[in-house]
Amino acid sequence: MAWLQLTLDSNQQNADQLSELLQQFGAISVSLSAISNEPLFSESSTETETLWKHTRIKALLHEDTDLDVLLSLLRQRVSSSDIHEYRIEHLAEKDWVGEYQQKHEARVFANKLCVCPGWQTPPDSVSHVLMLDPGLAFGTGSHETTSLCLEWLAGQKLQEKTIIDYGCGSGILALSALLLGASHAWAVDIDEQAITATQANAVKNHLQSNLTSGQPGALHLPHTDMLVANILLNPLISLAPCFSGLVKAGGLLALSGLLANQVDDCLAAYQSWFNMQEPVFNREWALLTGVRKQGSSQSSG
Repeated sequence: MAWLQLTLDSNQQNADQLSELLQQFGAISVSLSAISNEPLFSESSTETETLWKHTRIKALLHEDTDLDVLLSLLRQRVSSSDIHEYRIEHLAEKDWVGEYQQKHEARVFANKLCVCPGWQTPPDSVSHVLMLDPGLAFGTGSHETTSLCLEWLAGQKLQEKTIIDYGCGSGILALSALLLGASHAWAVDIDEQAITATQANAVKNHLQSNLTSGQPGALHLPHTDMLVANILLNPLISLAPCFSGLVKAGGLLALSGLLANQVDDCLAAYQSWFNMQEPVFNREWALLTGVRKQGSSQSSG
């Protein structure tokens, strides 16, 4: 079957309504992306800033959709002046499921750890395999920040170590650490959906007995041998005193979610407590690691 793709350029105020209307009128899928340059989740974002100021809406429609009627209905609900531009494309028949699956292949880190979606067979040469499908929570190993953390984890001696994964998303870092030999992992996230995803992925990989997960206020976090946090610069800076109190003297720290030009600010926040190593880069993203100093005061937050 062939398809139609309708692309609308609109604004922050109307993008959600247009998306909902398109779904009501039979769109198979609707996606939103930026026309303007500002990030969706910037460091200065407020709860009310949920979309880009100039947003592009793409809808996949059945080939027999009456676009004249659809566009007329959209203009009745949303002012014509708020639909800045639109275009229609005919898409040839293709295997959408197959294309999606090709974009999420098994990924191997340090020749030791494989993160594999359920529709693929992991390579026999890799000793540790985490089965994990893409979902609503961040973390499949495809993003550079997650890849940096996984490469680092796979290079550590994790046998009988404890670890905190702060900002766990899908649980990929905590669960990978358990596969690699960690004795217990604490997975922490402010998003309930992330906790649900982490718990489901733990059960899928038979790792639930060695995992404790929850939101920050609901967990008592112990001093651990390692802490990894793949989040954003501002939270990393504000959490530095807390993290310093959670990592044992001589324990390891790994921080990502950082752009290369944010490295110096993050280093400055942690150097009082950690002997920080040289950053590692993957394209524009960075990983910072460090060792907790001996003798400096520790007070978990």
